Amino acid sequence: MTDQISAMACGKAVESSLLPFAGNVDGEAREDILLVIRFAHAAATQEQAEGLNPHWFNNYRRKLSFLGWDATPPPVFQRPVALRRQVIDMALQQIGQVGSPEHLKETERFVRGLQRDHELIKRVETRMRESNTIQFQLMPCVRRSGDYYEMVLYQMQLLALETSKNFLFVKGDLAMTLMGQSAELIRFNLRLFRDQYKQKVQSRVASLAHQQILDIEL
Repeated sequence: MTDQISAMACGKAVESSLLPFAGNVDGEAREDILLVIRFAHAAATQEQAEGLNPHWFNNYRRKLSFLGWDATPPPVFQRPVALRRQVIDMALQQIGQVGSPEHLKETERFVRGLQRDHELIKRVETRMRESNTIQFQLMPCVRRSGDYYEMVLYQMQLLALETSKNFLFVKGDLAMTLMGQSAELIRFNLRLFRDQYKQKVQSRVASLAHQQILDIEL
């Protein structure tokens, strides 16, 4: 599967998570990172549906941490405010503040690739929305040294007042309320994951054929 990664692919969309990858993140590392994201997403979604944990993002983040991700608690802005800026612009600003210039560059490249394909945007936005609630994660990944990878974990939660499903690149008054956002720099110990958790995670992820996984290409 690793060899099938397109040379033009600059990242992946996994359900409501957008994953820009730097060029120094090789195919095998991408596949392992995708395993972690898919597992965390499925586990948090299932536990929310079963009433075990209603706080999806906090649980999603906890699953990532358990599998080898190291981070400090991020600042979270909970005060609801009317959203009048482009959603992607807000995300890029936060990533630029928390991450490195490389994180920002790879995210901008990913955004350009996504913006070119309107049908792809619709498919991605559909997975981010449930009723009048929108939530997504934007997670640019860069290899730092050895088996350590750095990512910015950015998340945004919106309350949509209209039924329109277009929101990522729309400008002006979107009739939406920003309910919360956070951004933090996290480090992923890939060797720890491979040695201790990969086999179990692979077994769980093998049954997740319903998950939407899309290539984002330039």
